[in-house]
Amino acid sequence: MTGPKRVTEKQLAANRANARRSTGPRTPQGKAISRYNALKHGILARAVIPEALEPYESRETFEQLLDAFRDAFAPVNVLEELLIEQIAAAYWRLARLYRAEAGSIAHRQQRLAADRDRLELFRILSPPMPPAEAALQERIAALEEALTDPVHLRARMQDLDPSLAHASDADLRAAAEQRLDGLAQQLRDLQERQQAHTDAVDTAERSLPPLEVALRYSRYETALHNQLDRALARLERLQRRRERELVEPPIQVQVLRIDELELDQ
Repeated sequence: MTGPKRVTEKQLAANRANARRSTGPRTPQGKAISRYNALKHGILARAVIPEALEPYESRETFEQLLDAFRDAFAPVNVLEELLIEQIAAAYWRLARLYRAEAGSIAHRQQRLAADRDRLELFRILSPPMPPAEAALQERIAALEEALTDPVHLRARMQDLDPSLAHASDADLRAAAEQRLDGLAQQLRDLQERQQAHTDAVDTAERSLPPLEVALRYSRYETALHNQLDRALARLERLQRRRERELVEPPIQVQVLRIDELELDQ
């Protein structure tokens, strides 16, 4: 068995020399950057994309987004880095919001077919029909009834076409059946146009989530944009001050309701 390897005096001296040469960043900017390198190890990524969301969201993609903002704004201290992380997180949450909205719309569209089936059953069981469709149905029913009685059929067909006054019973029946086929086709065309219109209206209506959901999405989107605006404004002010630019203090406006003003008086 051999013991621990001994370091010679020559090797020890070389190690000390290397350590003296490896003193880390020396410029003020390099030292400032090195002070917040510890923040760049996925702390925010783990918070924005916790373990429960890892099967559904890409932490690597978020890090790429964060790196893109770092390249764009070149932070040099902890506060600037934190603001950039807030900006990246806000954009990531906006992407979630848009995916949720798209999913809600897709869910409504998928339910559309089942809803149409129920509405069609309700329409069949519960008239009234549109006036044009009802008129065609009446004409078809009257002609079908006339086909059961030759005398009634002759009278009705003569009313519809006086040139049939001297036609044989067979010719009258053939003319009636031909007219009946034409009316049935008109009814089918009308129903198809009405269904196409209904489908288009339903699809357009379901191009948004339900109203109460859409309003919640809108409020959430507004809140995220406000967070973005504040973080971007703070970052801009910090970087301008770092460049020794004159930066005016931000304007703060407090909005009070009328009832709050009355309480103050």
